[in-house]
Amino acid sequence: MKPLAVLCLTAVLMPGQGAHPRLRTWSLEALRAGQDPSDAPMPVGSLQKPFVAKAWALSHPGQTPPSFTCGPGLACWLPSGHGELGLGKALSVSCNAYFRHLAADTPVHVLQDTLAQEGFQGTLLDAETAIGLPGDSPLMIRPSRLLAAFHRLVREPWTAGEAVRPVLLAGLRESPRSGTAASLGLGGCWAKTGTVPAGPQRTRGLVLVVEDAGGTTLAELSPGTGHDAAAALGRQMRQGLSNPGPGEASPVLVQLFDLLPAKKWRVRNLEAGPIPTRGGFLGPGAVLVPGDQDWVGPGLLEIELPGTGLVRRLRGRLSVGRDRHGQRQLIAALEPREYVAGVLCAELPGGDPERRLALGAAALRFLAKGPRHLGSDVCDSTHCAWFVGRGPRLNWATAQRATLAGEESCTAISDSDWRAMLENSRRPGPSQWSSDCGGAPLSPHALWGNGDRDCPPCPRHGPGRGQPWRRLWRAPDLAIAFGGPVLELAIQHPDGVWTLVIRTVQGIRELRFDEAHRVLARILGWDALPSPADVILPLPSGFQVEGVGKGHRVGLCLAD
Repeated sequence: MKPLAVLCLTAVLMPGQGAHPRLRTWSLEALRAGQDPSDAPMPVGSLQKPFVAKAWALSHPGQTPPSFTCGPGLACWLPSGHGELGLGKALSVSCNAYFRHLAADTPVHVLQDTLAQEGFQGTLLDAETAIGLPGDSPLMIRPSRLLAAFHRLVREPWTAGEAVRPVLLAGLRESPRSGTAASLGLGGCWAKTGTVPAGPQRTRGLVLVVEDAGGTTLAELSPGTGHDAAAALGRQMRQGLSNPGPGEASPVLVQLFDLLPAKKWRVRNLEAGPIPTRGGFLGPGAVLVPGDQDWVGPGLLEIELPGTGLVRRLRGRLSVGRDRHGQRQLIAALEPREYVAGVLCAELPGGDPERRLALGAAALRFLAKGPRHLGSDVCDSTHCAWFVGRGPRLNWATAQRATLAGEESCTAISDSDWRAMLENSRRPGPSQWSSDCGGAPLSPHALWGNGDRDCPPCPRHGPGRGQPWRRLWRAPDLAIAFGGPVLELAIQHPDGVWTLVIRTVQGIRELRFDEAHRVLARILGWDALPSPADVILPLPSGFQVEGVGKGHRVGLCLAD
């Protein structure tokens, strides 16, 4: 798979555009590393709208964003209008009428200053220019500045108008679910689309995506629309990894070992016969050290990370590519049954049959909600689900070396159990699970800010149940993890969402649980933050962190 910073071509004709569209992508990480010279200013249309909302919040301290009725005749991109809507809904569907109203209600100098501070160039003429509609002199911005602005928008608090920001983020969150970016086919992200003129009878489409895991990507499809750009970016991230044959189920694409620093793997063929590779065939018992763009399988494979103690066995196909940071990554394409078995092996190796069936069904519902990463459906860490394939069941309790966590091998799912899981997954039920709720389950909104505040009590564990944990985060480790000495750590809950607030000399960062876990795991190990913490206490040597349970504390509880 090519890095996102590389120019890519597609051969798909967009309706009414009459030309072969070209998909061009940028990533914030690649641009910061100087890996992409194409950083010229350009108009970005509706991608300006979040910053119009920010300007309105700055000029209306303490006020709630207005409601507005978008109907026929108001010059919105949807001729029939969007009906009554607030800021979050207006952002998810990119309502022109709503944001024209918001811009008109904001002093011009505040709009101009806010957009200029984010990196937009040009003179603001009117509300049309502010919201990115075509005009005589559209505002322009470099991709690097736009990507950085959206990254800050999601990660950093505002100096004023902070109460409006959760509503804005909820709209960006809803866009890839049911709004203008739904064609992206990706969960676990914030997204915004835009469409701008590209000559007579043509437009070019834009989509900007900020992932939970931290990546920030801009894609442009020319000719095309924002909806088309989102669909093309989603397709690009999956093309060439694995394609199902006639009558086959679509494979599950699993990003392996991403939290470990080692990026070199030894792959052994465990089959009785040869299996295909990019360079030919791999004989029984033979070992391949795959390089960039290499692939091997399908077949029964053993993967070893030299020097880490980590070994994993699975049946599937492996591909090697590069992520948006330019780092090598290993992707496994697995049948859904193989993936679910690998989750059961990790999460519930010795559970009773009824709970194993419930977990299998939950894993299938989780997959049905769509991909959680660009380039793969899921990862194998707790960001998505703990997955160990066919074993052995290993942890990486430190960031350097894996340790044995349990059984050397895993039990396959029987035909009858698989049929039961498939049938159960079609009925309503949980799509998330935790190793241990700690007696204090959380709502999906508390973790992901998705608006689902339902939090049913655990049927096995009452309030205040045990399983407390305590960790010491040492100052030198935190300095490495966060790019400088940490002056202050705190847990806050803006709009009810668990957030780790980190203050360094560079400023303030806000991380939700998934990203906080990921950042800390690279330095302190995957168990540095077993679940959303409840207490952080400063110590001379760093910070003491306390909580209960393990995992997200959302959904089905797997503890005894």
